[in-house]
Amino acid sequence: MQDELSERQSTILKLIVQEYIRTGRAIGSKSLLERFRLGVSPATVRNEMGELEDQQFLVHPHTSAGRVPTDRGYRYYVEYLLEDARLPVTEQITIRHQFGQVEMQIETWVRLAATIAADLSGNMALVTPPRGRIERLRHFELISLRDHIVLLIVVTQAGTVREVILPQTEPIAQQELSGISQRLNPELANLTSPQVLERANGTTGLAAAIMRQVADAIRPGQQEVQSELVSEGLDRVLQQPEMSQSAMAHRLLELLRGGMILSELLPQLEFDDDVQVIIGTENRSRDLQPFGVVVASYGTTQEITGVLGIVGPTRMPYGRSISAVRFLSRLLSELLRDVYHQEADSTA
Repeated sequence: MQDELSERQSTILKLIVQEYIRTGRAIGSKSLLERFRLGVSPATVRNEMGELEDQQFLVHPHTSAGRVPTDRGYRYYVEYLLEDARLPVTEQITIRHQFGQVEMQIETWVRLAATIAADLSGNMALVTPPRGRIERLRHFELISLRDHIVLLIVVTQAGTVREVILPQTEPIAQQELSGISQRLNPELANLTSPQVLERANGTTGLAAAIMRQVADAIRPGQQEVQSELVSEGLDRVLQQPEMSQSAMAHRLLELLRGGMILSELLPQLEFDDDVQVIIGTENRSRDLQPFGVVVASYGTTQEITGVLGIVGPTRMPYGRSISAVRFLSRLLSELLRDVYHQEADSTA
């Protein structure tokens, strides 16, 4: 596709995309020449814009003499014309400071990342907490609720908390339960469900029964079918000119309800180390085709992964959105790796 446009056509397309993102208004040759010194006549610019329209990089709205980018035009811009998208160092330092000021809890990090991504992009940010493809135990607690009832609280390395009620035939004192927790936690920390079950098979009595319950609680089949979705910036995206169309706003609200937007997005995501950009009709879901999506996964290796993305009209600031998603996803991955290393060091 890169060879299809001349240098002048590429320059004009780049300027039109940037101006349309900035203003939300169709761009004509006159307004382009008023803002930029292109060194050519208005007639030349009009001819080049006509060529870009013939090649379906631009479209001519009926209500305007100017042109606006098509999905194909945005794709060319993102692939070939967008400069290296990185957040300024000052912003990176500020964001790291913000994360350093909050509690070291995954839920807090996820919500902060969503807020920052929405602020940086001016659109809606979506973040899912990290979930384990392979769940591992962080720790568990045993609490005596009544003489014959024990509450088992299991926390996974991904931060998931699960509670299990364990009825007992004989009363058990809290002191005994605390002793079991203190003895078994160092032994079981960071193990998977099969590994915990293997340890249980070599043990007898109450400890074996508790270990089997722990193994069952972190078993992959017990994981949530759909991750919790944190969203921020809905008000920002609804203020965009395109969203004045009630049908488009209604579609976005319906997608958000019940986390439907996640089920629409996940099948087309590629979980690698870089940012993925899906523009308009490139979305497999028809409900998402009015929108642009910039998304990346984050996590520790391939075991614990979450998703961080930005959703807005196709007329979104792609450079800003890509740089925000790239930096925040890498920062979240870095924070999670630090947590894992600390856990590993504490059990070594």
